[in-house]
Amino acid sequence: MPLHRLALLLLPALVAACSSGPNEPDIALTYNRIAAAESPYRNPVIVIPGILGSKLKDIRTDQPVWGAFVSGAADPQSDQGLKLITAPYVYPDGSLTNWSHVVPDGALEQVRLSLLGIPLSVKAYADIVSALNAGGFREEQLGENNELFYNDTHYTAYQFDYDWRMSNADNAARLFDFVQDVRARVAKEYAQKFGIKDADIKVDIVAHSMGGLLTRYMLRYGDQGMPDDGTDPVLDWSGTLGVERVILVGTPNAGSAYAFRELLQGKNYGLPILPYYSPAVLGSFASLYQLLPRDRHHAVRVVGDPGASIYDIEVWKKYGWGLAGDIDRDLKRLFPEIESQAERRAVALHTLGVHLEEARRFNAAIDIPAAPPERIIFNLVFGDADETIRTFEFNPENNRLKATMRVPGDGTVARYSALLDERADGNDAIWTPRLRSPIDYDGVVILPYNHIGLTQSKVFIDNLLYWLLEEPRKSGTPLGYPLSSEDNP
Repeated sequence: MPLHRLALLLLPALVAACSSGPNEPDIALTYNRIAAAESPYRNPVIVIPGILGSKLKDIRTDQPVWGAFVSGAADPQSDQGLKLITAPYVYPDGSLTNWSHVVPDGALEQVRLSLLGIPLSVKAYADIVSALNAGGFREEQLGENNELFYNDTHYTAYQFDYDWRMSNADNAARLFDFVQDVRARVAKEYAQKFGIKDADIKVDIVAHSMGGLLTRYMLRYGDQGMPDDGTDPVLDWSGTLGVERVILVGTPNAGSAYAFRELLQGKNYGLPILPYYSPAVLGSFASLYQLLPRDRHHAVRVVGDPGASIYDIEVWKKYGWGLAGDIDRDLKRLFPEIESQAERRAVALHTLGVHLEEARRFNAAIDIPAAPPERIIFNLVFGDADETIRTFEFNPENNRLKATMRVPGDGTVARYSALLDERADGNDAIWTPRLRSPIDYDGVVILPYNHIGLTQSKVFIDNLLYWLLEEPRKSGTPLGYPLSSEDNP
């Protein structure tokens, strides 16, 4: 065979060999010795899922409300299911609808659903938990569900479950209490197991997606929540008490244009087989408004109305968006006791106004440029290999919402949003090649994975375990903190 023909035959194989992807790290081999080390020389870890990432149940009946599409879960197409999955509305007098019997019921490790009779399974946070186990952490939820999984009950990893429909500020206050509870529980274990009294426990936090927003609020404001009197919370970094490292994964720090679309149009998972969550349902979620992009980043444009703010209820009423739209069919099902359409609309509009104003205040509070105390280590992980909607344009003439720009991201969170890149304001007069962000990151890792794929990537897991177990801490001590109060100067 002539050499040139042989070369042509071999060339595709050579190209394929040269262009093949990198090998994945062997996590077990890398961290085997560290995982086996039985000592207090590691911070307990708290994992915080994003929106939809915690199970919800009706405490009256133990019926799953969200889990996600598990058998027996609340079906929003039924009247009862619609009310269960819908968050409380706010009456014009400030009181809430009496739907407080739905509560969080553990973190959602895996989404299970059935499509056309074929069982499907999409891993959500199981990979993070598996990574922690590979690093020698004992995860509480796994241990409690299977008492034979660990030899003892000394847990070093915890999942923070929360009602993701509610305000991130309220959940941040719960997270503050949860952090302090974990610190106290682990300190007690250290006293019993290692003979260390009054251990000054620090925790590390791994937060995915929206979980990163409530984490950032908690760090800045502790358990303050959002003041009811309309004043701003006091930025005192009180939430950093007992926290050493924070790892944000795919967090929409500048919001997501997708949140705006779903507040307007609802979310269809595949009717008639899978549920449809209407604007009347999603519009009741305070947290979803806190995922809205910033006006200054020009993520939503209205044809003929360049100054329209997506945080202004009058704009929503003018264009019939979300709870200000034609949703009375669902409102009748939610409020069968209210006979007047005008009264039902008043409830919806008041709820909309409350959520928009709180979202504006929440996002302003986490956007204030402020450096955290030096003892806090901030890491960010995000994806930028998937086309992600950056901007929408709304046309009032045909009532259509159209995506007008796609940018690098993880398919849900745009790159600029993860970084909270203020160059996205389009002000060329102050543009700079360097990142301009109110968040002071200690390190950033960019990966070619989508929003959920980030948590499943072995490259991410390798970095995660290095940060949690190996990287020297700012304090310069092996632990990153004085283990005992007696060690404090």
